[in-house]
Amino acid sequence: MAELFNSYRSQVNLAGLIELCEGEGKPVIYEKGEYLLHQGDIERHISLVKSGYCRYTCLKSDGSEAVVGLAMTGEFVTDFNNGVRRIPALASQVASVRTEVLQLPFVYALEKLCQSEPNFLYIASDALFRMCYTRLLDLYILSPAERYCKFIDAYPDIASTIKTKELASYLRISHQHLLRIKKSQGKGDKSD
Repeated sequence: MAELFNSYRSQVNLAGLIELCEGEGKPVIYEKGEYLLHQGDIERHISLVKSGYCRYTCLKSDGSEAVVGLAMTGEFVTDFNNGVRRIPALASQVASVRTEVLQLPFVYALEKLCQSEPNFLYIASDALFRMCYTRLLDLYILSPAERYCKFIDAYPDIASTIKTKELASYLRISHQHLLRIKKSQGKGDKSD
């Protein structure tokens, strides 16, 4: 099995949180481009993506958007670290396509989860740190083509769905560079 790009999923037992979202979560649909959270706001929800996908974005100094993370179907979209600390989010969360989530109030979900798993915050924080550190190292040690392959190995079904421009931003390469990588590997393109 391919290493999960959002590797926290393989390091944290999320069964209780998934069960809580599926049992008590409010179904919410976000249309393409709608924000689940704006950069600078305090996280209020934990959302389990049921269909579609979301991107985490930050604004660059020129005002353009940088994709800094993705949450696919079956994954959670939330600003965990800043939400726990109740401080403003460093990134926005945006629906990239029509996205259905099951949503719970952030504080309620964590309180319920920590009742049954007292070490959850520590374990989740550690897993998120390791994931972020691995991504940082990958920027230095993997070529753009290797980062693309790592992503595609983890999400083979997403390759034909995700917008090339979003994936290029996430991989920290230009749109044209990603198109060249795809062409050299014989992969199709999702036009923007």
